[in-house]
Amino acid sequence: MNSKLNAYKQAAMMKTDYRSQEANLFKRVTFGLIQGKANPNGMDLVRAASDNKLLWMTIIKLLQDDQNRLPAPLRGQIISIGQAVIREIDQNITGTLDVDFLIDINTQMIEGLAAMPETTTAAAGLPTQLPAV
Repeated sequence: MNSKLNAYKQAAMMKTDYRSQEANLFKRVTFGLIQGKANPNGMDLVRAASDNKLLWMTIIKLLQDDQNRLPAPLRGQIISIGQAVIREIDQNITGTLDVDFLIDINTQMIEGLAAMPETTTAAAGLPTQLPAV
């Protein structure tokens, strides 16, 4: 069988909570920013900034959904942070992008996602694991 298909099946069978998945996305994008910062003259930084922008655009869209279960004040705060990240990227992608700012924000999101135990998530009525496939 195709190794990529096997990898997909294996990943689909893993029981991973949404918070871990979200933290892993932030980790991947942040690693790209760190690599891009190390070589600012290459395309790595542009790609990483674009990936970061796409991540934040998706997060904002999900938080604007009325069915999102996070408390409205928290959703508003995260949306505001996301808008600041997107603004930084849009205004500075070809100039003086503050990569440290982007890395710091993403790192804080990673830490925040790791800080909330599953019991608190379950108590809030949020799903703690992906449904079995």
